[in-house]
Amino acid sequence: MSPTALIATGGYSRSGTGRGRGIELLRITTADADSEAGAAQHVQDVEHLATVDLPDPSFVLWSAEGTLLYAVLETSPTRVVAVRVAADGRSAEVAADLPLEGSGGCHLAFGRSPSTLVVADYGSGTVETVRLDADRLPTEVIDVDDHHDRADGQDPHPHQVRTLPGTEKLAVPDLGLDRVFLYRQDLEGQMGLCGEIPLSRGSGPRHIAPDHESELLHISCELSGMVATAARQPLESTRSAPAALGGTVHRWSVRSMIPASTRPGENFPSHIELAGEDALLLVANRGPDTLSVLSLTMMRPEIVAEIEVGAHPRHFTRLGDLVLVAAQEADRIDVLQLQGEELSVAGEPIPAPSVACLAVRP
Repeated sequence: MSPTALIATGGYSRSGTGRGRGIELLRITTADADSEAGAAQHVQDVEHLATVDLPDPSFVLWSAEGTLLYAVLETSPTRVVAVRVAADGRSAEVAADLPLEGSGGCHLAFGRSPSTLVVADYGSGTVETVRLDADRLPTEVIDVDDHHDRADGQDPHPHQVRTLPGTEKLAVPDLGLDRVFLYRQDLEGQMGLCGEIPLSRGSGPRHIAPDHESELLHISCELSGMVATAARQPLESTRSAPAALGGTVHRWSVRSMIPASTRPGENFPSHIELAGEDALLLVANRGPDTLSVLSLTMMRPEIVAEIEVGAHPRHFTRLGDLVLVAAQEADRIDVLQLQGEELSVAGEPIPAPSVACLAVRP
């Protein structure tokens, strides 16, 4: 039997600002690579299972057991929705719908504190923490951090929340403030700022990709079209930063900044992820409408491959050796194969109106 996967897509909807239905569930059947026959992994079949009509779900996230799908809606106010999905993926229903305090939510992630979600509100410039109840459903906002407090007259736009492996921190890149903010979260779920990574003015940090120890942090810079790499270095405890920070503090510094694409013209990079056991970096480029592969084996990242995809690649996810790319303005999901450092087309694009994000069910 060929391997199958359940994929959730979120996108801008007809009930919001786009052409899609909101959330759609797809079953993708793949064929494994056959090295003896020279055949690469590819998509054999795509089945559209269920839809949930929601306004502008801009990011979706599965629960660990795969029974709930969380979505942040890019509305005013921001809403966090939990969708209960049947085991076969053929039915789905909204189990909870919580309005937040901010607006224009664009990303969410699980917090370091058990039973919390952390949401980035692009529109209002805030980061909100949501409590989950015993059934893992969102019930209330328990913390709001306003980036206007650190804006110095600029317009803050937090764009993502990522946990940093090997640490107790979460990172939030702010496109408007040209900084990546670092947070600690206590057992009650409250967020406290504990550091920042400054980038050059006009960089516009959007998404980040930490390595497995969070020694390096790769940052897609939407406004400059660059990929920044920041390195973490430990410092000895000082009087100004002693026991409260565990005796050791770290300093981050940007050690390289390179173009995310080799193509001419403007580029607004979106999503970024590590691959190849942290030896490769994948970057989606809007403008040239490509996906780049960067090698991390040199002193600084170096582009080794780049392939065209549909218009406005906003997000991508991995499925084995496949890379599924959400091409928002092309109304499709591109299917690519990553073999070593090479990218190739591994199937026909999958129709998906105004698709903005993808998530593979655990």
